[in-house]
Amino acid sequence: MLYALIFAVLVASVSGAPNGGTGRLIGGTQASRGQFPFVVSISRRDQHICGGFIYNDRWVVTTAKCVHNKTQTELKVTVGALSLITPDPEEQIITILDIVEFYLYDPTVSTKHDIALIELSRPIVFGETAQPIRYDEIDELATPFDASIVGWGATFEGGVPATRLRWGPIDNLMDDCKAYGIDEYVQNFMICAGSDSGTVSPCQYDEGTPLIQKANYGAVPETIVVGIMSKNQGCTDLTVPSIYTRLATYYSWLLQTAGQQPAPTRSLSQL
Repeated sequence: MLYALIFAVLVASVSGAPNGGTGRLIGGTQASRGQFPFVVSISRRDQHICGGFIYNDRWVVTTAKCVHNKTQTELKVTVGALSLITPDPEEQIITILDIVEFYLYDPTVSTKHDIALIELSRPIVFGETAQPIRYDEIDELATPFDASIVGWGATFEGGVPATRLRWGPIDNLMDDCKAYGIDEYVQNFMICAGSDSGTVSPCQYDEGTPLIQKANYGAVPETIVVGIMSKNQGCTDLTVPSIYTRLATYYSWLLQTAGQQPAPTRSLSQL
């Protein structure tokens, strides 16, 4: 059974969480080296605030909420990290050249179009702990869905970031989101996903972190990212689903802004 570890690290207010953020990873397992090489930490004044994933060697995808009203000089991206308190031998800390929010992002209650691109000041050096990941639409025919959420989110409501990267299974990628109002969930732009068993939920500091799925679109199963954590109703009730930005909707914008995605240099099919 999945379990939650409570970490006391820093006072939460110091970390500079995004405004209105209510995401975290409660219930989960610590990740191992190279298990999720596409996940990045976005920090503000050297404190983790959000997650994201590697789009290509110069661009990272996250939510607009994570970067809204922030400047590139106060943010950094860390690639290849497992721990937020002990530097990993292969981690890369990269400054930011530019921040590009989707032009229709709505920072009000709907948070529609909650997606942004971060342009890095130098290329990511790909290796065992740093790899891009392809994004696509949910494989609705997959049985079971075989999906996961990965991040450094708090392990309890109102907590601080976890000290190590964690992951947990998400068994329902097609929830009806009845717990949300009509203005909060728009299916064309969002994914409603959660844990029917009530064992895992994203939490504070998980905004922007990738929702991944093992899909069967190619000759062999491939791990893809289908969404990024946008919002939820807090993490007290783990049966309430979370809302993720539906990445496939933004294909044209991502391509025009950040260019093509490279093929991963090593297979992600075993993740």
